[in-house]
Amino acid sequence: MAFIISIEDLVANALIQNLRDCNNKRFLTYSEIESYGAKVVKILIDENEEAVLLLSRLKTNQMLHDYSEYFEEKNVKGQLGIELKENKTLDDLSNEFRCYLSLKLLSAFIRGYKEVNE
Repeated sequence: MAFIISIEDLVANALIQNLRDCNNKRFLTYSEIESYGAKVVKILIDENEEAVLLLSRLKTNQMLHDYSEYFEEKNVKGQLGIELKENKTLDDLSNEFRCYLSLKLLSAFIRGYKEVNE
């Protein structure tokens, strides 16, 4: 079975971990998102799973449109990235983006975040 990881799942799970671990950090640069995604894919591949990360400007624009109630693109200190809107909470993100994940993918999201931030 191949895991296909979309930009919205990647961003949401990175923000969930940030909200838990970094005093409610609500903004991620695109560089941070890409590093996190690469780590998640590596973890899955190391466990003999197939994984595909769907990142592109087109996919990002679609995510910003489809999930406009959650995310917006921002430029913070000269760094472009994604910010979680003020009216959305950790519970909102978890309920929307984690309830359908397999345990293996959820574990890779959690472990990937920890490895990127060690």
